[in-house]
This record gives sequence, C-alpha cells and structure tokens, in this order.
Amino acid sequence: MAHVIAAPLAVQPARLPALSEHKIARFAAIIVLYFLQGVPLGLTLVALPGWLAEQGASPVAIGGFVGVAMLPWSTKLFNGLVMDRFTYKPMGRRRGWILLAQGLMVMALIGMALAAPGARDIALLTAFCFTLNVCVTFSDVAVDGMAVDIVPEAERTAINSLMFASQALGVAVCSYAAGQLLSSGSLRTTALALAAMVLLASLFVALFRERPGERLLPWTSGQASRECIERQNDAWWPVISGVVRSVLAPRTFLFLLGTGFACAMLAFVDAVNPTLAVQQLGWSSERYANYGALLNLVAAGFALFLPVLMVRWFGLKRAVIAHFLAIAALSVVAGASVAGWRDDTLFMALTGVLYVLSILLTVMLIVWAMRICNPAIAASQFALFMAVPNLSRSVMSGNSGWLVESGGYGVTYYAVAAITLLGLACALAGGVGNERHAAAAA
Repeated sequence: MAHVIAAPLAVQPARLPALSEHKIARFAAIIVLYFLQGVPLGLTLVALPGWLAEQGASPVAIGGFVGVAMLPWSTKLFNGLVMDRFTYKPMGRRRGWILLAQGLMVMALIGMALAAPGARDIALLTAFCFTLNVCVTFSDVAVDGMAVDIVPEAERTAINSLMFASQALGVAVCSYAAGQLLSSGSLRTTALALAAMVLLASLFVALFRERPGERLLPWTSGQASRECIERQNDAWWPVISGVVRSVLAPRTFLFLLGTGFACAMLAFVDAVNPTLAVQQLGWSSERYANYGALLNLVAAGFALFLPVLMVRWFGLKRAVIAHFLAIAALSVVAGASVAGWRDDTLFMALTGVLYVLSILLTVMLIVWAMRICNPAIAASQFALFMAVPNLSRSVMSGNSGWLVESGGYGVTYYAVAAITLLGLACALAGGVGNERHAAAAA
C-alpha cells in the first residue's frame, strides 16, 4: 500500500499586534517613545547646564543656552501641520514620521560625538542641542497625534500619566548617565552612549504596526487603513482653517495662555537652578545631575498614578486649581527665605516639591488639551496646545538670567508666583474642566 506523504504546511510568520487593537502594545510603544524624549531633555535641561555652571558660565549664558536649545519645542505647530497634510499612508498616519525622527536623532547624537564641543564652545553646543530637539519634537508631535488617533477616551488620563512618567524617567536616566560621563570630561562618550540607547529602543518600536494590515517598513507588504485614508487631509486649507478656528475661540485662547504661564516654575528649574545650586550652594555638576535625575525619577513615580486618582476623586478643575495655588504659595516661601539659606536643605525640599507639582499640573492640563482636540487635525491642534507652553518656557528660561542678575534669586521666585497666579486665572477663564465646553470644542 502506497503511503501518501503530505506536504508540510507553509508556516506563516506570526505578526505582532497592531497598536490600535492591543492595549499593552499601544501603551508599551508610547511609553518607550516618551522615555526617549528624556535624552535631549536630560542633556539640555540638567546635565549640560550643571556642567556649564561648574565651568563658570554665567546665569545669562546658561539661560541663553537653555532658551535657544529648547526653541524647537515651541515650533510644534509647524510639525503638526506638515504631519496632518503629508504622510506615507501605507505605514499609518504617524508611524513613518516617528521612525524617521528617531533615526535623525541617532544621527544628531553621532554628529555631536564626532565634533565633541567643549565647555567654551557654547554656541556649537547650543547648535547640536537645538538640532537634537528639532528631531525629537517631530517624534513627539507624531506620538501625540497617534495617541489622539488610536487611544480610546477611557484610557487617555492613564496614558497621559504614563507618557509624562516615562518622559520623566527618561530624563532621570539620561541626566544621571550624562552627569557621570561628563564628570570625566567626555562629551564624545556621552553622545555615543545615548545614541546607542535611542537606536535600540527605536528598533523595538519599529516592530509594531499602527493599524492592522499596514506595512511594517516601506518595502514590506501592506496597505493604508480605512481610518488613515479618511482622516488624512489632502489639502492645506482644512488643516489650517481648523487650527485657526480652534485658536480664535476665546476660551481656547485663554486656556493656551494659562498653559503658557503654568510653565513659570519649570523655566526656573531649567535655567536658574543650575547657577543657584552650583555657584551659590557649592554643588558639583555631577551632584546637580544626580539630583536632577532623582527629581525626575520621583516626578515619574508621582505622575504615574496621582493625576488619575486626583481627577477621579476631586475632578479635573479642582485638581488644577489646587496645583496652581500650591506652586504660587511655595514660590513665595522660597523667595522670602532664599537669602537666608545656609545650606541646601530648603533648596532641595522646595525644588523637589515645586518640580513634582509642576509636572502633575502639566499632565492634567494636557489631559484637557487632548479632550478638546478634533481627531481630523489632532497632530496640528495638539501640537499648538503644546507649542504655546513650550515657547513660554523657552522665553522665560532665556530671560531668567538678567532677572537673577538684576534682582536676585528672591525676586525671581516672586516673579514665578505672580506668573503662576496669572496662569490660574487664564485657565479658569478658559473653561478647564467644563465638559460642555469640551464637547463643543471637539
């Protein structure tokens, strides 16, 4: 009797789930991408300012470095307009932009390693950090737009908390690693180590499609999803007109002002704390970087769960008001006591509490910004909501040096308190927490 040998069945390679259909994959990819934002932020806001302060740079010079290097974060509206208008549809609305931006960030870090500017080459150092932040802002806008596109309403408070927690963790890891490496004077080694970290994490993100059936890479098989085709704009006018209409709405405009003024304490931490800690309190740049890393780690832990709990228990509006008032009050305490600081105890305590409160406030304001976004122009509209506070933070950082040198650290703390209270007034006038306004805006 003849035996029939069955041909082996062709084994189809297993596909990882698409981000739109799998919560764990969606959360994992977004968390990793936000973690990577900590690379340029940790360098620009913690490690390099502390290093420059130790090398004798003035408050004006460090403020200028931070202000210019962080300017790309205020141009996110342009990034969003481009992404809402153009995309490689077979790979999804945002994913192609994300992978391109991550690749460019790796190249920028390698370029920094090859040039290896010293502490006296502050203009060149600023140029590299500016370029690095340009790359990461494209990734940031794409990730935010993707989150608005594919994250269900019920998950948005949680995902915003995780996004900021992972970003703060990334800043902590980068600040600590860069601080350790820079203490030995090796900017080249620092940049190469960070480039390797970005590359490995980006390879993980590249494994997941945005929606089922799309291409994993440009040369693989797949096609554009129905959602991508329906939501992607094929002309400039629908995108620009939608964004303009959202800005011209009085409450939205006031909300934007409120988010801008809410960054006053973050600008103080960015540009004033390095000279206050290193030049006034006698810290080393390594210690400042380590403290910055610890601060971001603590902020990441609180941002992971506190916004969700506070919004659930007290409501978004009450939670936002409480954070604005607490930041203003503690800033007044710091301004009244800074002249009498004989050690760093109060500096560490007040800085820690103020920074964590500012991060939590930012998370809650972003929850509201995402709530009032129109999905059809989400990248542009959300980018505008993020560009305004980033521009405010950059401008306040860049102008902090002359305020310190003319009025002292106490006056600067008082200025933070006043600007924060102004932010509260604008946010309340902008309808933060008003669900009827949210429904009308979206």
